Parts: sequence; structure tokens; C-alpha cells
Amino acid sequence: MTYLAKCPGSCSTFKANSGNIWVKIQEDGYDASVPWASKRLPTVNSTWSATIPKTLQNGEYILRHEILGLQRASELGRAQFYPACHQITVTNGGSKALPTGIALPGAYTLTDPGIYLEYRDISATKPYTPPGGCPWTG
Repeated sequence: MTYLAKCPGSCSTFKANSGNIWVKIQEDGYDASVPWASKRLPTVNSTWSATIPKTLQNGEYILRHEILGLQRASELGRAQFYPACHQITVTNGGSKALPTGIALPGAYTLTDPGIYLEYRDISATKPYTPPGGCPWTG
């Protein structure tokens, strides 16, 4: 899952840990035609790509990419989160500001259906929806 938060000035002094500022721009759930993202990462040199919406206005942002490990998610509190954040600057963007997002930390609960589940039950007929709402596409 990939999120953006707008820095209200310089990202070097921005604390992005309160308020509904995180907007999801990308997610990768279950697709029966391809392996889980965790299986694909080693095949692409442990890199991931996410597209910044072209309509996003210029400015400084924090980009947060999060891997959610579900291998122990059938045990309450055992889903594993691996976030990484990066400062980015959008130039030659559009005119749209980020909409209201979610609070990170705080948006997820231990019993969210995308966090507490038996991942082996996920299939084309029983899909998986990642937590954090739908991605904003601009």
C-alpha cells in the first residue's frame, strides 16, 4: 500500500503522525493471476513502483509505502507491518490537492478484516481487500 501526506512547508520539520493526512494512492491486494506482492518483490530487486496522480498539485510530500505481512494474520495482533517513508517533491503537477485521508498510526484496528484473517482462504471467489480505504487516483 502506498500513501501520500502533504507537508505544510518543508518535510524536514513535518511530523506526519496525527490527523487524517494520509491518502492511499496505490494498493496491491490479491490477484489469482500473479503471486502475492511479497513473492514478486525478490524478482524485481526488492523494488516497488507506484504512480503519483498527474493531477496532484506541486509541493513537498511524504510518501509512505507499507508492506503488510499476512502469514500470521489468523492470530490476533500478528499481522506484520513494514512501512518505509520518503520525502518527495512534485513538480509540473496538476491543480488537485489531496483529499481528506486517514490517520497513521490509528486508522487500523487489530480486528479489521484486511488485518485479522486466514490468508489461505483468500481466492478469486473470496477476495482480499487491503485496509486503509480505496486508492485516490486524482
